[in-house]
Amino acid sequence: MTLIMILLSLALERFVGTLDELRQLKWFRRYYAWMETHLVRIKLWDGATGVLVVIAPPLFAVALIFAWVENVLGFLYYVFATVVLLYSLGPKDLKTQIEAYIEALKTGDKTRARSVAKELMASDAPGNKHVRAHSLVERILVQANNRLFAVVFWFAILGPIGALLYRLASELVLQPSSQCKGFAGSADDLYDILNWAPARLLALGYAIAGSLVDALEAWRENEEASLRVNESVIKASGMHALQFSLHQDDVNIDQSTENEEYWITATQGLVDRTLIVWLTVLAIMTLVGWTA
Repeated sequence: MTLIMILLSLALERFVGTLDELRQLKWFRRYYAWMETHLVRIKLWDGATGVLVVIAPPLFAVALIFAWVENVLGFLYYVFATVVLLYSLGPKDLKTQIEAYIEALKTGDKTRARSVAKELMASDAPGNKHVRAHSLVERILVQANNRLFAVVFWFAILGPIGALLYRLASELVLQPSSQCKGFAGSADDLYDILNWAPARLLALGYAIAGSLVDALEAWRENEEASLRVNESVIKASGMHALQFSLHQDDVNIDQSTENEEYWITATQGLVDRTLIVWLTVLAIMTLVGWTA
């Protein structure tokens, strides 16, 4: 059923339309702000204990709901689990943003292209076409993990609670915590721990779906015994899977980085192929489990 729920969620995401408005986490931001205001003076708050205090109650509440649903209305468990997975994706649909940017490039709508690029980058995109293409491709490769692949990974491992855990952890690292450096560091640690395995599986997926040897070599060069290299591993593997070079002299004339549309489209294609690789492996594991 895990595979079916994942496929259903991805289908709903693609064909029902954007669900960005339904995936608001304002409640979590308000909840975090309230908790910090009331607990910041407690010494244990500024560290891993504080992170646990923030993350645990929402997860526990959802777990209780799941336990009740499973015992009373068993078939609704799968419906509820699919809803939680859908809620945990994103929060913005990456594919929709990429398609909007490509369309803006095609129509020559520079204002729209700048607006979408700023959304993707979470900051103003570089003005130079070559650097902007490189930055956007890297951003898409990393965001594919944060918005989709890591959520699916933890859903497959821990069910809907795992997917929600990842989404709340990713939101927590974005919250300002200037008063509590220990809390911020612990939030970063949790996020990096949750990203470690999916980041490397995604890097492997990029390698299989792109230029295998180049991607694996880039991954090896960027790997370290540290939780802080997750993004570096993803970027290096993905960029080399695409054979994208920051140096214009190394780029094929037909694939010039001046042609942003080509590279953004190629990146979306790599992400799509990698998703197929992941789903295929999950399907094989599911079939093996059924026949074992």
